[in-house]
Amino acid sequence: MRLFDAPHIAYFLGGLVQVLFALILWALWLMGAFAGAYPLPALPVSPVALHGFLMLYGVFPFFVFGFLATTFPRWMQTAPVARRAYRDAFAVRVVGLVLVYAGLLLGDRAIVLGAVLMALGDARLVAALIGVYRRARKPARQGVLVFTVTLTAEVVGLALYAAALWRGSPIPFAIPIRVGLFVFLLPTLFGVSYRMIPFFTASVLADYKRPPADPRIPPGFLAATSAHALMASLAWRAPLIFLDAAIAAVAWYFLTLWFRRDVVRHGLLLLLYAGYAWLGVGFVLYALGDAGLVAGHPHLGRGPLHALAIGFAMSLIVAMATRVTRGHSGRGLSSDLLSWVALLGIEVAAILRVASDVPMLERLAPYDLSVFAAPIAILALLPWAARYAVMLATTTRPPAP
Repeated sequence: MRLFDAPHIAYFLGGLVQVLFALILWALWLMGAFAGAYPLPALPVSPVALHGFLMLYGVFPFFVFGFLATTFPRWMQTAPVARRAYRDAFAVRVVGLVLVYAGLLLGDRAIVLGAVLMALGDARLVAALIGVYRRARKPARQGVLVFTVTLTAEVVGLALYAAALWRGSPIPFAIPIRVGLFVFLLPTLFGVSYRMIPFFTASVLADYKRPPADPRIPPGFLAATSAHALMASLAWRAPLIFLDAAIAAVAWYFLTLWFRRDVVRHGLLLLLYAGYAWLGVGFVLYALGDAGLVAGHPHLGRGPLHALAIGFAMSLIVAMATRVTRGHSGRGLSSDLLSWVALLGIEVAAILRVASDVPMLERLAPYDLSVFAAPIAILALLPWAARYAVMLATTTRPPAP
């Protein structure tokens, strides 16, 4: 195996390392901040802003870019991304991320430079993917342009984060977080789900009637989630209630459209559906939180955000990475115990993190429930990440055509 035999190998390995590293760092901070286990060092940036950055821009892009750089050319039946393009993009992203971590000791300017380097690395790969799109024939491009938009938004979000870190900057950290979540991550994962979940289901279940795809749906979802980011930034709470409820309804409509009862007999397929179900949950929580704010009652804090980032995004990442890694290493397309342990641990972590922001549960719980979420996620992900890292590192079979 060579690290750059296929884009997903290097990028997935980077993601597996980074998700554990970022969660361990956050768990250590929580133990000091809420459990009082030890005194905390002073950081050059807000720990909450740093955690959001390391997860949203440090973890998820590794998996998203690795998956799309591998599958994008196949969707459009054209030549793959050049090895040099994704190799250089990966190297610059990793150097930037290492510099972000070094900035915890060196200061905020090093973190700014690291974020800029990550943006440059990702921009290199986005440019390569746009080149793939432009080379493809027009019929094959249908429904794919949306990904070039969402991936470009990730680069913009990184640049905004670097700008927000600059001393005296008027840009609040909430802006790049909203761009990363609502303009990059959620519409990208929805677009991948819209394209792949019915396809995977039809390839597994006999006599499954695959619903016809409408290329307008993913761009429409992107428009809706982008509107959420804009309206939340402007504090338009009342309209957000209806928008978020509508997004949740759309998410669950497609869940019921794609799902068939015999999905539960196919573990790898069920992993995808279990992760996707959180999309509707997250936006229902956002609608409830918005309604609470409008009515002057306590809201749900960051609970809805974590329902989407942990419950939806992280669950889908485990499911997709499991399927791609097994398929491209010549193994059977079936789930295993470690992937289910990882998924269940993520579900528990998501529930605990959401529950920690529910006012009634927050008052009843003897401890801050969010303290337990990260350690549970780490314990669940560690065996899975180690096993699948070995699979990626020992792949000898070339990717299937």
